[in-house]
Amino acid sequence: SNLKAATLGTALFVAYPLPISAKHSILMACCSKMVCNGCNIANQRREFEGKFEHKCPFCRHLAPDNEKETKMNLMRRIEVNDP
Repeated sequence: SNLKAATLGTALFVAYPLPISAKHSILMACCSKMVCNGCNIANQRREFEGKFEHKCPFCRHLAPDNEKETKMNLMRRIEVNDP
């Protein structure tokens, strides 16, 4: 179908196709995974309501604090050949 052809996979929590448009999803700096805005907001809401620390909805790691950590995470992904 046209919907499947215009997506980048399936959203993490809601299981809907990921949109191609970058304005409807976010690239997580910790694990380089695409997460749709709906899943990201659902995770933020869960964390807020449960008073949890903010973590990535995909890998559950903390977001990098600075550009140096972001680059180190990216290099780690490259070294293990993780697309």
